[in-house]
Amino acid sequence: MKVKIFEVALHKLPSDKSPATALEEQINEFLAQHPDLRLVATHMSTLVSPAEPNAMPRTEESSIIIFCTLFYTDHGTSDAALCTH
Repeated sequence: MKVKIFEVALHKLPSDKSPATALEEQINEFLAQHPDLRLVATHMSTLVSPAEPNAMPRTEESSIIIFCTLFYTDHGTSDAALCTH
């Protein structure tokens, strides 16, 4: 199994683009380059740095980064080798 991680830093995102659109563009580009992959699972998480109470940044130094992880296999990989948890 292989992993590909995509990220969007909200403080670097153009004001006219949503985080969902930014991730969608990254993922679609990756999938277009790997048309034979088999998607096994996905996972999303958010990081607030530095960590602050209530998970909402209050200072200009804070940033929010959204991660989307794709777990996949290459075309031809045996299903018996996959983890199904």
